[in-house]
Amino acid sequence: MKKQSGFTLIELVVAMAVLGLIMGAMVHLFGSSVTSLHVGARQEVVYEEARLLMNELKTTLRYADKDSIKYPEPDVLTYSGTMWDRHMDISQGNNKAYNIRVEWQDAENGLKRLKVTRETDGKQETTLFPTDSANSVFKEGSQFPITPEEIMVNGSSIVMYKIVLPLQYMLNGKMQTQTLETKVVPSKEEVTETPEEKMRREYMEILNIGLKLDKSEAFTQKERDIYDKLCSYWGITNNGKYSWQFGSNTRIRAYIYEKIYQNLDPSISLDGVNGYFSPACFDFSSGNNVVIIHAKNPKWSDNWNTNYIYNSDDKKWRHLISDKGVTLNTDQFAPDKKPSWEDVKSVITGTGWEIVQEVKH
Repeated sequence: MKKQSGFTLIELVVAMAVLGLIMGAMVHLFGSSVTSLHVGARQEVVYEEARLLMNELKTTLRYADKDSIKYPEPDVLTYSGTMWDRHMDISQGNNKAYNIRVEWQDAENGLKRLKVTRETDGKQETTLFPTDSANSVFKEGSQFPITPEEIMVNGSSIVMYKIVLPLQYMLNGKMQTQTLETKVVPSKEEVTETPEEKMRREYMEILNIGLKLDKSEAFTQKERDIYDKLCSYWGITNNGKYSWQFGSNTRIRAYIYEKIYQNLDPSISLDGVNGYFSPACFDFSSGNNVVIIHAKNPKWSDNWNTNYIYNSDDKKWRHLISDKGVTLNTDQFAPDKKPSWEDVKSVITGTGWEIVQEVKH
């Protein structure tokens, strides 16, 4: 009779013990991988928040009007600028004016967050960094993340702005800290603006101040400075209330020509036709409704009819070259319909209008 083969009890116990050790190691390895994955995901989210905010601050400061960059209060930065909003497809873009305010916001447990408010086209957008206040490195007494540094370039003094954004995330039960840092020098307006765009922006700034007064909205430091100058020039009381001058082309143009251009009317030649370029607005519901027009007389009245219009979207002058085209004048619109910029643009980009080939300032 043959002896039956098999495992003894001791062999089974040893095998189970070895299997348990192997399974335990695998569970531990798998658990560590999952933990690392979660930590990596949290780190990526916080880093992405910091990177996006860094790009926003760097880009807007890059195109900011240098004179608008102010620290009106401790640890509060405001600045304004104008920037093309479609860099990847500039033919479809618009030159957008914006105001930025960077300040502290109190968070939980004595921490602070950075609050960035951007206003453009009359709309406000707010970004908080970090989104989760528990990830904040800022606390009472922390240095403001944007600081000016004066440097010398070719014998000239230039103000450069340093942006420092610290971020943190949990790793192995401990908070880990990283820092993103960059520096930026604001550009000159003349580099990015045509003379027509510069005049349009200056006009829009005044209109937007009037809109803010009408809505009882707060000013940036630059807007406050302009408002004070307007009150002095127009002889009105600086009481923060809307005044009819903000809806008058004649009054706004008078201020721009006398105080900004020192009574030197900006001349221009379009395909050999000499004249001046001049701003106007007929729909005062938006600061964007400013039109730059070629005029034989820079002091022309509000009743206008012109064959040359500046398209501020593509920075090209348009000329009415055909009797079949629509001539722009205020009489063509209904009495209760004031032409907005979109109305004007729809006409000058239509039939009978062509781009001016030769422009001389």
